[in-house]
Amino acid sequence: MDEDSLIMSREILTPRWGSAEKINIIAKFRYDDGRMQTASISVPEGGSNPDWDEIIETFGIEYLDSELEKDLANHIRRKEETANRRQIDMERMQKETLFNAKAEAFDMDIVKNSTNREIKNKIRRATSIMEVQVYTAMLHMMEDPIANPTANT
Repeated sequence: MDEDSLIMSREILTPRWGSAEKINIIAKFRYDDGRMQTASISVPEGGSNPDWDEIIETFGIEYLDSELEKDLANHIRRKEETANRRQIDMERMQKETLFNAKAEAFDMDIVKNSTNREIKNKIRRATSIMEVQVYTAMLHMMEDPIANPTANT
């Protein structure tokens, strides 16, 4: 068997700059036998690398630069989408927590049985857990005979 028959041909796929410094290229290689391999290709100081040379010759620096710009734009877009999702999730969680605090307040007998519609409405319309707690405590202080011995029971 001669040396040429041992060398498999391969196709270079999706070459990209490995960093903004452009000192390495990340590329996938697909070999004749179907194997895929991802490689980081660089040029040693004062040397050369035939894979590097082939990529630059075949694809060109402009292509690598444009792919880097696309990758950066996609990265920024994904970061923004993630931040937006987190914000939406946080708002949803805050609303759910507020709803649960109101439900818990209205499960208390002192609130459930109260005839003070004004404070009960304030609890219903509260926009924060602190408001729910303040109005619930207010109602409790006004109507609990232990907290307010002059309360009408």
